[in-house]
Amino acid sequence: MKFIPNILSSFRIFFSLFLIYLNPKKLLFIFIYIICGILDVLDGFIARKFNATSKLGAKLDSIPDMIMIFVILFRFVPTMGLNLFMILWFIVIFFIKIGCIFIVFFRFKEFGMVHTYMNKLTGILIFIYPILNYFLDCKTYIFMIFIVATLTAIEEILIDLTMDSLDLDRKFYFNIK
Repeated sequence: MKFIPNILSSFRIFFSLFLIYLNPKKLLFIFIYIICGILDVLDGFIARKFNATSKLGAKLDSIPDMIMIFVILFRFVPTMGLNLFMILWFIVIFFIKIGCIFIVFFRFKEFGMVHTYMNKLTGILIFIYPILNYFLDCKTYIFMIFIVATLTAIEEILIDLTMDSLDLDRKFYFNIK
């Protein structure tokens, strides 16, 4: 049972890469996209339920997350009609998130991303976007994602800079120990 979450993450990597080649306005894209979301929830649930969490699993889980973000960027950003301010805002968020990866690496000699509640919320909001976009225009929703992603990036960099030891499962900045 301990290997099942990693297998689910591996399937999610495959399905996520497959999405790059699909038209996001087609039902097949939405179907596979939803399967990726279900696999994401399942791998974490099974890992925690059966005490099958591991450092490898946490890192493996981050790979399809990053691929999914790339797919959304590659498939949707060109069609969003973002103005210059939004593009610059996005670039700032992106570089803060990349900076977080480097901070963790230089401080703890490991690659990793902290799995906070805010990161999960941002992931959920981003995950919902392509499904909503299939049915309607989402300009206000995009703005909301940017606000939450900014707060998430700030929280993550604060955690990365202040934690005493690497804790990829830290849930929020003001953790009560």
